[in-house]
Amino acid sequence: MKRAIPVYDENLEIFERTGQAPYLAIFDEDKFLELRVNPKHSHSHTHHDYNHNHSDDKEHTNEHRNQVVVINDCGEILVRRVGPNMQEALKEAGIKIVKIRKKHGDKADEVIKLYLREGLK
Repeated sequence: MKRAIPVYDENLEIFERTGQAPYLAIFDEDKFLELRVNPKHSHSHTHHDYNHNHSDDKEHTNEHRNQVVVINDCGEILVRRVGPNMQEALKEAGIKIVKIRKKHGDKADEVIKLYLREGLK
């Protein structure tokens, strides 16, 4: 099964907020396949106020649906944080959300191996 993990770049350091990640690292089991560009990274909340208010949650969820398209061949996404609109978009796409913590590691390749070997406790 393919799995995605939000990352900063080719160093595979895990990005904290899923919808704002510059890239998504794609794995098939524990084998790293590729980095995919997050199509909405330019909409990153780091570029504007965190306290902003999207006038329409449906519109915001639609933005996240466009992001999910790039990982629609993945069965799971391993994340530290994911907002409600991104959660909704992932759920609609049938992609299971697996929560990870800092204690599981900082690099996507380490975390995926731990997840497959022991689960995330």
